[in-house]
Amino acid sequence: MNTTDYTQKMTSLHQDPSYRTLTKDPTEATERKTTYLIKKTTLPEDLCKKLCPTGSRRPRLYGLPKIHKEGVPLRPIVSNIGAPTYQLSKHLAGLLGQLTGKSTHHVKNSTQFVQTLSSIRIQPGDLMVSFDIISLFTNVPILDSLQLLSRHFDKDILSLFKHTLTSTYFCFKGEYYEQTDGVAMGSPLSPVIANFYMEDFERRAIEQAPTFWYTRGD
Repeated sequence: MNTTDYTQKMTSLHQDPSYRTLTKDPTEATERKTTYLIKKTTLPEDLCKKLCPTGSRRPRLYGLPKIHKEGVPLRPIVSNIGAPTYQLSKHLAGLLGQLTGKSTHHVKNSTQFVQTLSSIRIQPGDLMVSFDIISLFTNVPILDSLQLLSRHFDKDILSLFKHTLTSTYFCFKGEYYEQTDGVAMGSPLSPVIANFYMEDFERRAIEQAPTFWYTRGD
């Protein structure tokens, strides 16, 4: 892709109301707060040492071209490797992952979906409908997600979830931006929290009684 076109498309992403410009690099402050919150918990000392960040790197934004779509839009990815909350995000993703994928409506992949369909008998007039979510990660409501998390985790762990989910920032061409809502594609926690939220959303949705409902979380 032409560099000028790439830069213009990336810059246009920042005009989304989901982002706001920061006046300085928040990496050091985020690292200090991450360490403080981790040490306040009752987590084992050896685990705390593993999760506490040192020498953190600033998250970096880049875009992956969607070559299958008209105009070749970019999918924003935030590289969080080495960021202040990276190790903590991985740990929390592991905890939360134990609560997801247990719904009877969940399918792991396309193969399982085909096998499931083979056992279904539909009636004349039944319709098969497929839904897709546009920009799922940036549309995951943080406050609603934290409310759901509070049903499963104690106050200490909940504070770590809140910190991680509300410390989404990145750097692009020397400028710093913060994501005001939703989660960033690139964080280890993002796909898990998105699945966690959507499973609850779907649980409420299927109370409207569709004949069959299946969902795949990626």
